Amino acid sequence: MIGSGISRLIPVQMPPPFPFDFLRRLGELTPMELLWTFIGASPTFQSFTGLAGLAGGLLLLFPRTALLGALICAANLLMAVTLSLCYDLPFTPYLSFLLLLAVLLIAPDLRRLANLFLLDRAVEPAEEPVTARSPQLVMLLLALCVIVWTSISAGLRFKELYPPKPPFYGAWSVEEFAVNGEEVPMFTDPDRWQRVAIQEPGALDVELMIGSRKRFPKAAFSFAQPEPDVLILEGRRMRAKLRRMPLSSSWFHWILDMDEE
Repeated sequence: MIGSGISRLIPVQMPPPFPFDFLRRLGELTPMELLWTFIGASPTFQSFTGLAGLAGGLLLLFPRTALLGALICAANLLMAVTLSLCYDLPFTPYLSFLLLLAVLLIAPDLRRLANLFLLDRAVEPAEEPVTARSPQLVMLLLALCVIVWTSISAGLRFKELYPPKPPFYGAWSVEEFAVNGEEVPMFTDPDRWQRVAIQEPGALDVELMIGSRKRFPKAAFSFAQPEPDVLILEGRRMRAKLRRMPLSSSWFHWILDMDEE
């Protein structure tokens, strides 16, 4: 729970979608890819789920807070198992086992919890378990190692997944495309460019009319931007006029006007 929580608190478990990912057809995505995409599209939501998992794992380390930690872990794992079953993830047995462990930790206090939340009865304080200090110190040391190792790994992964955006970052539709000075109309040539994604510093990802994808070195082209949403791209024998594609609106609104969307 601690390791998974950190990898979502530092949102790297579900990578963010890049411009070319937004251009993929919904039917091309597997259920797992669909789940990974919609969670990765909101790093804030992913961090929130990671914070909940991390809190549950940390509370399990101390006898006085173990029950609260088990309840938080059980709630997180119940949702994780549900998503795993509904989106065909390969982690269902592992997540189910963790959920079972959380339930076993809650089981000794089920009667007290039922009296408190369901039957409105007085509940006596739980007897604090007698635990030896040595095993508890070992657990705390192991937890500290997991926190340090996972944080370092997630930090390195974060730099890889969230690099500085290159110039003209985004997805562009190809309005005009010419080869050797001759205009290539839409739907007449399977090799005509249809869309362009600029998401990495040294590469240009192109979707052709037939739907296949090609990657070109960015240095092979010159770029000019006569208007904010228009890009002129010229290569050795070709010239293309690109227009920026608005892939998504701003990430948050207090009130969403459905008519405008």
